[in-house]
Amino acid sequence: MGNIKETVINRVIVEMQQWIETKVLKRLEEAIRSALYGCKVEEEGTELSTCMDDNMYILQVFAANKKLEGRKEISIMQYVRHAKNFLDDIDKNYRNVTKDDVKVYLARYSQNHKPNTVSNMKQFLSSFFTWLHDEGYITANPVRSIKGIRPVEVRNKAMTVEEELAVRDAAGKRSARDRAIIDVLLSTGMRVSEIQRINRTDVDLDDSSITFLGAKNGRYRTVYLDPRARKHLFEYLKERSDACEALFATENKYGETCGIEPKRMSKEEYEHVAKQTGKSAGIDRACTVHVYRKTFATRLADRECPLQTIQELMGHADAGTTAKNYVAKSKARTKKACEKYLFVA
Repeated sequence: MGNIKETVINRVIVEMQQWIETKVLKRLEEAIRSALYGCKVEEEGTELSTCMDDNMYILQVFAANKKLEGRKEISIMQYVRHAKNFLDDIDKNYRNVTKDDVKVYLARYSQNHKPNTVSNMKQFLSSFFTWLHDEGYITANPVRSIKGIRPVEVRNKAMTVEEELAVRDAAGKRSARDRAIIDVLLSTGMRVSEIQRINRTDVDLDDSSITFLGAKNGRYRTVYLDPRARKHLFEYLKERSDACEALFATENKYGETCGIEPKRMSKEEYEHVAKQTGKSAGIDRACTVHVYRKTFATRLADRECPLQTIQELMGHADAGTTAKNYVAKSKARTKKACEKYLFVA
């Protein structure tokens, strides 16, 4: 187990994480560490130590540390949920988990889940136990030496050029709002959680740009509207007379006299618009907002846009993520690159 000083700091952070934002939480941790620097902290009894070893408590500490790292709440909940499910299933204290426990659990898990889901589960457990080991709570990481569980390459589900054109045509038959949503998604590659939070004030139509706080890295990012997206967004905003600050608002289907004021669209409503438009275009798979995002990245790559620029527009911290998971492979693109860069001596 970690030393008593670390235990005290973690207890305070766990207690305060629900009351204060991440930046303040980090400052609080720094202040406590500074105040305790050079001090010897001793435990008065054994009852506290017994409480500290509880699985639920250590999961709370783990969650608090993830928050200090700047992880989003939804990601933290995912990490904690999977770690808790594992500990509940094997019915052991986290300090007594062995490599065999993890292997047996993953083997059972693989019977009802696809290889990539099993690989993700291993990553969740690895993150938890690596943290436990790095913080001194356990002496050995039971996940570190487990081999042979790797993700399987999945075909990128980006739309083809023909499918994209069909989607744009189908969007043209929908409302001004839906038409603008589809064009903005294809022009910017925004995540559903990002477009859902955009306000009208975030848009600069003169510059054909939208600036917002990224959903994953917490940094401001600027994306750009192509002429079609700019035109349709301008037409949509021009016809609105409501006071809702959201870029896209719910539509009043009951007439203006019903007294229902438009409000910010939910993520589910964005997904509904995206999927329904894809269905109307005759595409036989679900065209989620994520598919539009992958289509955006793939189309940029097809036009020889530098990977670093695509990474920046997508809001990825690592260009490898962009290249591996978002840019669909293309024989035509590869052949074109070879024709451009290969030569006979």
